[in-house]
Amino acid sequence: MNRTTILTVVVALASLGGAVAMRPGPAPQVSYEDTGQLLFPSFTDPSQAASLEVIGWDETAARNTSFKVELKDGRWTIPSHNDYPADGTERMGKAAASFIDVKKDIYRGDRPEDQSSYGLDDPTDPNAKERGQRITIKDASGTVLSDVIVGKKVEDKEGYRYVRLPDQKRVYAVKIDVDISTNFTDWIEKDLLLIEQDQVVSFMSDTYKVDESQGKVTGSDPLLVKKDATDPEGTSWLLGEGSTPIAGKELDPFKVKQAISGLDRLQIVGVRPRPEMLTLQALQSKGFFVTRDGSRLYGNEGEVKAICDDGVVYNLYFGEVTYDSGLALTAGQEGGEAAPKPEDEAAAKKDANRYMFVDVFYDPTLDTKATAGGNPDDAAGAKRAKQLSARFGKWFYVISDASFKQIRKAKAEFFKDAPAGSGASPASPAAPAKKEPAKKEPKPAAP
Repeated sequence: MNRTTILTVVVALASLGGAVAMRPGPAPQVSYEDTGQLLFPSFTDPSQAASLEVIGWDETAARNTSFKVELKDGRWTIPSHNDYPADGTERMGKAAASFIDVKKDIYRGDRPEDQSSYGLDDPTDPNAKERGQRITIKDASGTVLSDVIVGKKVEDKEGYRYVRLPDQKRVYAVKIDVDISTNFTDWIEKDLLLIEQDQVVSFMSDTYKVDESQGKVTGSDPLLVKKDATDPEGTSWLLGEGSTPIAGKELDPFKVKQAISGLDRLQIVGVRPRPEMLTLQALQSKGFFVTRDGSRLYGNEGEVKAICDDGVVYNLYFGEVTYDSGLALTAGQEGGEAAPKPEDEAAAKKDANRYMFVDVFYDPTLDTKATAGGNPDDAAGAKRAKQLSARFGKWFYVISDASFKQIRKAKAEFFKDAPAGSGASPASPAAPAKKEPAKKEPKPAAP
C-alpha cells in the first residue's frame, strides 16, 4: 500500500469517527420544577367525588359524546340518560381513586402540534386528528377535583398514559390505571325485574300480534302453566285452566324454566322516559296500544305474565323493534329519526332490539305467604309490588332480541313429543281452580 492510499484510509476513518461522534444520542430526559409532583394534589379522598363526566368523540356519528354520573339527593343517577338510577357507589369509588396520587412522572413536550401524536387533541374540536378523553370529577359543591385529557398508552412503559390538563399544552407520561366505563349497562342495576325463579308459581305467554291497520288483536292463544304443588323439588309444571294441550305433545319443563330464567336474568340495553300522563302517541310510537275504554294494554308482539308466591304479578308487554345504536339506543335522541332497518337480513337480526313495557301489581288472592285475616296492604307482597311499580312506572325499556326470544316463545315451543303409549300426558290440565267467567277482550284503539 503506497503513502497516498494510507493517507486516504486514515482520512476516511477520521471522517467516519467524526460522523459517529456527531450522531445525536438519546434525547436527555428533561425535568421541570413540577416533574414528580402530584397531578391533583388537593384530591386525596375518593369519597369526595359526587359527579363524573367523560367527553369523547364518536367517529361513526362524527360528533361529541358525553357520559355523566351524578349524585343527586343521595342517589346516583345518569343525567345523560334522563337521570336513570345508577348503581354507582363502587364504580365511582374506583374511577375517583384512579386519579389520586398520580404524579407528573415524565415530561414529554410543550408543542401543541405534537398533541395529536400523543392522542391528546381536544375531544370537542371537530377538526382534531387524534382526540383524547376528557375526564372531569367534581365534588358535591361543583368544585373540580380532577380535570384531565387522557391520551394514548406509552409504548415503552407499561401502565403509563399520556395526559395533559385541558387549559395547558404541556404533556406528561404518567403511571395511571384508568378504570372508567362509559357503557350505560355497566353503571345500572343488573337485575332489572328483581325476581327469583323460585318465586314464580304461574307463567302465562300469549304471542298475539296487533294488526295496526285494522286496530285489532290477532293470533291470541294464551298458554298458562302452573308449578306442580305436589312436586317436592318444584321442577314440574302443569297446564293451567283454560289452556289447551297440543295433540301428541307434552309440556316441556325445560322450556318453561328457560323462559322464567330469562325473566330472572333480563338485562336492558336502553331506556326512554315514560311520561306521567301516558298518551296514545307515546305508547303507539313504541308499539303499545290500549283499548278504547283504556282498561287494557297490548304490545304489538304479545306479552308474558309471571305470578309470584307472594301475590306479586309481573306483566311484560313487547313492542316495536328499534335499530338504533350508541347513545340513540341507550338513551334515545330528542327529535331524531329512528334508524332504518338494515337491508341485509343478518345485520337486521344482529342490530334488532325491542321496546318493553313493565307493569306490576299485587293480587292478595294469589298470595300464599300472607297472614290469614291480615290487612292486605300490610302484606310483604303488597309492599314489594308498590316499590316495583314505582321503579318501573317511569320508563319504557329496550331489551336485546336475544332476551326477547328467550322469554317470548310461541306456544308450540313449550311442548315436546310425548313418549309413545304414554297414555295420560303430563300436559293435561291441572285441577280447575275457582274460575271466573271468561271476559271478551275489547279491540285496541286504532293507531
